[in-house]
Amino acid sequence: MRGEGGRVRSERSDKKIRVNSYFSKAVHEKLDRLAVACGVTKTGLAAYLVELCLHNENIVNFAQDQHKDSSRFRIIPSKVDGELKFIFVEKKSKLLRPN
Repeated sequence: MRGEGGRVRSERSDKKIRVNSYFSKAVHEKLDRLAVACGVTKTGLAAYLVELCLHNENIVNFAQDQHKDSSRFRIIPSKVDGELKFIFVEKKSKLLRPN
């Protein structure tokens, strides 16, 4: 990015991206109570829970299994050097056989 005077601004490696979520009233109340019990903000707790889920192979696979018919792609979670990486693949299409 070029700033004034032709300088190039570097981007932070730990830059955060805003994602807005909308919760039902019941989920919001649970999140609020858990945040108070943990002594953190609701936003901070929600971000932590999302990160926790995205670092768990079982939860990633469970979420995909719940929505398996709505996408032709799948994530294959794989541990590399102790870190969970996502391999993005296209699902095999079901072949139609003549009767």
